[in-house]
Amino acid sequence: MNLRKGIERLQALVRKPGREPIQDVLRALAENRGLLGEGVRAHLGEHGFTRGDQAYNAYSFSLFHSLEMSLRMTLWMPVEAKVEQQTFIYGLPHTHDFELYAVGYHGSGYLSVTQPIENAAQLSDGAKPIVGAAESRRLSPGTLLHLRAFDDMHYVMPPDEFSISLALMIADARRGQPGLRAWSFDQDMQPIHSGIDDHDADTYRCIEALWQTHRR
Repeated sequence: MNLRKGIERLQALVRKPGREPIQDVLRALAENRGLLGEGVRAHLGEHGFTRGDQAYNAYSFSLFHSLEMSLRMTLWMPVEAKVEQQTFIYGLPHTHDFELYAVGYHGSGYLSVTQPIENAAQLSDGAKPIVGAAESRRLSPGTLLHLRAFDDMHYVMPPDEFSISLALMIADARRGQPGLRAWSFDQDMQPIHSGIDDHDADTYRCIEALWQTHRR
């Protein structure tokens, strides 16, 4: 499946209550070995040689972005030093404020350990998460991961080899609702930081501002 057709189908599907067909579209997109090239060409056609709003960070490429959804391809590296692990937030339990579908695209894939959270709305008061049984999944090619917004916690461990994943993020209507936030957790499973994705975005904006200043 080419990128344009995949985006059109995903845009139609995220507006419907049923989510099952999304998995089929993602898997079909993941079989396209020229997906990143199609994304780069589309970006150049829309933004030329400027960054536009498509770059996510140094190891992730945004293939599409709208208020409803975002499609991106992320590179995952084996690590040795602790600073490398922090770069990819390996080992950090966290939740998201969006619904996530991810499928393995290349390589052995990272390992995701997922647990459902039963008291997501209470975490803002400093409560520890009440979690269900853990499920482990390695995101090898064709393997799909699904995480609910706010209600699923996971952490990822590095792959054994260079790997790539394809991920779809769907905006959640509850975002901004009092008591519901995305969290990361410390070793005692206490909520320690709200909005891991906002933190990433702030870092990117700082880097972008420095880059624009350098250009001038």
